[in-house]
Amino acid sequence: MSRPLQHLLLVEDDRAWRERLTVVAHAEGVKVSHAADGQEALDWLCTRPRASHPDLILLDLLLPRMDGWELYGQLRTNARLRHLGVLMFSGALSGQEPPLDGVVGYLRKPHAPEAVDGALRAQLRGLPELPARDSAEPYALHLPEDVSLPLRTLPGPLSHAVRLHLLRAAELAGTELPLASTWLMALPGAPPSLLVTVDGVQVELEVDDAQRRLTVSDVTLSPNLRHGI
Repeated sequence: MSRPLQHLLLVEDDRAWRERLTVVAHAEGVKVSHAADGQEALDWLCTRPRASHPDLILLDLLLPRMDGWELYGQLRTNARLRHLGVLMFSGALSGQEPPLDGVVGYLRKPHAPEAVDGALRAQLRGLPELPARDSAEPYALHLPEDVSLPLRTLPGPLSHAVRLHLLRAAELAGTELPLASTWLMALPGAPPSLLVTVDGVQVELEVDDAQRRLTVSDVTLSPNLRHGI
């Protein structure tokens, strides 16, 4: 079942894209608010009452200051903002993204802004109802700068895939992990930890159930990735 969309928060740093996407949204009768990066969007949302929040956030993933992945992580662990739906927007999406809580869809970013018009219109006209959220506080994802530095050197599509799977692991933490998963497994030992594997990248996550937090403790790249191949 779809729901009406009246107010969109567009988080995009490129002026040409902002203008084009705004024109499409306005043509659909949708009010548009703007933020040029994740930090600006977060500040904007945190200083406004829930009644003035948007129905949807159109979120570019490559942003200055705070990128789209970090903003999404902040939204899902903030009790005041968890209700917000997100439409992720990037040229590095694979089309095989796993589901994430609160993400209503993925919009691939083409080279030319006008090429996205039809896809955006379809999304704005058919915004699905978000399922009821679990009342339990979700696990936060913490990426220490020194440990997670290798992740920032990955090619765009692979970087997106890894970040997405880390966030999915945070959603599954504290639940019964899927059997025979090709990308997620629990590691023996104490403290408890998880291993996420995506296309030659292995990320170990330390699980803190008391704080409901996953912390990246180790990153291993395959030889091809280490040598930049």
